Amino acid sequence: MPDSTSTSTSTPTRHEADVDTATATGRGAATSHTVVIVRHALALPKKTWTGEDVARPLTARGIRQAAAFATVITRDLAVRQVLTSPTLRCEQTVAPLADARGLPLRRSAMLGVNGSTEALLDLLASDETDGSVLCTHGERINDLFRAWQARGWRGWPGADGRTRKGDAWLLRGQPALDATVEYLATPDHRDLGPVRHRQVSTDPSRPGAATRGSAGRSGL
Repeated sequence: MPDSTSTSTSTPTRHEADVDTATATGRGAATSHTVVIVRHALALPKKTWTGEDVARPLTARGIRQAAAFATVITRDLAVRQVLTSPTLRCEQTVAPLADARGLPLRRSAMLGVNGSTEALLDLLASDETDGSVLCTHGERINDLFRAWQARGWRGWPGADGRTRKGDAWLLRGQPALDATVEYLATPDHRDLGPVRHRQVSTDPSRPGAATRGSAGRSGL
């Protein structure tokens, strides 16, 4: 069911559509499965915003982060679809990417602040999200870490889910089988140093390695 806020919280673009991702739970075993999960870029602080939280926009710096995500962070990745929380700050984070790739910007309540973590985890592992970019919120990524670990899946870093605003995680492979995860930082976080996480693979022949907070496909 399309989210009820999806038509009233963003500036319309030519690449917008609503999507019901609740039924996208089919599992596959292909190790080529690739998903990017990005935390929305820097938005106006809650304490200075007088409108509804769902309509809280990005700052000028956040807009620059969104542009970098489209042109630098994901430049070498094949992107098949772009899914976003129906909040304006998430939509604005991935709208430049959707526009650059000529893809619809697809809203999903599952990625929203109050979405189901278990359903999101199922979506993440489904064939439907192969080649997808998912934009959500910091607390949702934290919840996703915990749910991932509670299922006994490895591959996600054994950490607390810390993700700077505008940064992303690149998932390769199926979560319950052979997943590896890499941290992708925006250019303006280069001087802050990486967020240290430990990467663990479900493949016993591949030892765990530190994720790269300022490296990888972003070239940083």
